[in-house]
Amino acid sequence: MGTCAGRIGLGGLVLWGFLAGSGAGGEEKAAGQEEKEEERPFDLGTTVVTGTPVERRAADVTSAVSVIDAAEIEASNADYVMDVIDPLPGVYVRRDGIYGRQAIELRGLGDNCRRIQTLVDGRPEKMSLFGCTVTQTLPLANVERIEVVRGPESILYGSDAMGGVVNIVTRRRREPGFGTGLVSSYGSYGTFHGLLRHGGRIGAFDYYATYDHKETEGHRRNSDYEADFGSLRLGLDLDEVWRLELSGQYFQDEGEDPGPETAPYTNEDRRMYERWSMDADLVGRWDRAEFSITVYHNAGEHEFDMPSINDFWHSDDRTSGVLTKLALSVYESENLEDTLTIGHEYQYQWAEPEDSWVDWARAHMPAAFMDFGPYSTNSNDVFAFNEIRLGPWVNTLGLRAHYDDHRKEWEILPQVGLLYHLSEESVLRAKLGKGFRLARYSELHLYPAHNEELDPEEVWSYELGLTHAFAPWLSVSVNPFFMDVKNLVQTLPNPSPPPAVRNVNSGDFLIRGVEMGVDLRPMAGLDIGLYYTFTDIEDPSGTGHANREGKPRHVFHGVLTYRQDRFRVSLNGKYVAGLYDSNLLAGGAIEKVDNFFVAGAKASYQVHENVQVFAGIENL
Repeated sequence: MGTCAGRIGLGGLVLWGFLAGSGAGGEEKAAGQEEKEEERPFDLGTTVVTGTPVERRAADVTSAVSVIDAAEIEASNADYVMDVIDPLPGVYVRRDGIYGRQAIELRGLGDNCRRIQTLVDGRPEKMSLFGCTVTQTLPLANVERIEVVRGPESILYGSDAMGGVVNIVTRRRREPGFGTGLVSSYGSYGTFHGLLRHGGRIGAFDYYATYDHKETEGHRRNSDYEADFGSLRLGLDLDEVWRLELSGQYFQDEGEDPGPETAPYTNEDRRMYERWSMDADLVGRWDRAEFSITVYHNAGEHEFDMPSINDFWHSDDRTSGVLTKLALSVYESENLEDTLTIGHEYQYQWAEPEDSWVDWARAHMPAAFMDFGPYSTNSNDVFAFNEIRLGPWVNTLGLRAHYDDHRKEWEILPQVGLLYHLSEESVLRAKLGKGFRLARYSELHLYPAHNEELDPEEVWSYELGLTHAFAPWLSVSVNPFFMDVKNLVQTLPNPSPPPAVRNVNSGDFLIRGVEMGVDLRPMAGLDIGLYYTFTDIEDPSGTGHANREGKPRHVFHGVLTYRQDRFRVSLNGKYVAGLYDSNLLAGGAIEKVDNFFVAGAKASYQVHENVQVFAGIENL
């Protein structure tokens, strides 16, 4: 039914293709890329816009932030945003979703991104009805870099930012002139991927547009898939202070669902997703102040027609909002800087099952236990974030207050962080913060298991972090974390049926873990990353392992990239142990999965300045 998950995976996909670019300055990603790769490995000067209200060096942010840049994206064999972040410490991406769908966990909290805030240039990218992110709607077509914050960030991003934040920063044209790029590839199972990019800058005006098309016959009977994605970003520098931007993207796909191999679907079972989003940004920057106002909107229509299992789903949803921020340098001297950021966010969410599904539900489901909508919520958030920089010290203190017309109660969210530069090579940090998530319409109202009395999910997080560069070619990071989780929404047997099951808040439980990473550059052109994440989640008896579903205990990840002249090769491997997941052949019971290893590779050769050929294999 109308859920946020898929189950069928594709494996052993071999691709070949080419990349071409032309125009003044070439394709946007090529500008300065070789120079950037030479200085990238342990450069703590990388700037980020996530985990901090204003742009800062990653080495000065008290949150655990990782950045995937354009060079790393190109070196990978990935098509989707969530696949690229998979190797990062604290991240687990389950790639068994149908149609490129992925389930993501950050430090054991994810649930199809319900507990992770997903942003595109700071704009929330969520389905309001279920609260999930439809991850296949986020290809890499227009992505410049990806910033991932691990740990609760509700102080800056409100509801859903319990496990962390994934912020997708899209491409824009910065240099005068024009550039065009074309990527085309073909692989097994009749798989085709074509991507066209074009950008330009004329005086104060710039634009960047992309079109992405994917199709495949699938590795099984009745598993055809086709998807189209388009994006456009426009910018105008009004003067030396003010900049106006308009951007949007559109995605539509349709695919057959072949069902489990042991009981395949044979009745033209199909799923269709259609989503679009847009925003307008006005930004002003002065020497000691920055102001921004963002108006955003995203919407979608989802249709599932699954006669083989007597399932049917049609729905509409939309989210609109206005975010205003003002950052002021309250005091600045040679050794001391105090920056205060204040902001307000208004958000409206609406969703409704279409009449066709309501008619079907009344005929096939216990409708007496359901509220068919429509549903809507208005919320207002105010927040303040203060950052004090004193010599090698950085101290942050923030507070957010949330109010919505559903609960009619205030939710108070504090955060405090402390960072100390032990030396130019070492950074030590600590952070304490609270995250929360509001139950969504599907949990509160829709299915027979719904419960309108659900409390918000909460997490208190405590973490430390140490990063040290032992040499220009060796850097190590260690990040232990401890989280006290409360009120997670779980669907459990109802002690007083009907209905048979009911959504309830969990009791308190703990998540403890550590993230470790080693980055090496033993020789020019060779980068090696080795990452390990240990996650220990309390698993009370009688809950059917509900706290552990989709969350591995151990994840080892290795990434190797080698570049010599025009040739480049990248290898990656992941070993997963201690994973529990739903067994669809055992009535959905959550059971321990066998440990497994997957690997992939990509090789490319720069035939010409503007032409590259490549081949890859994934999911072995």
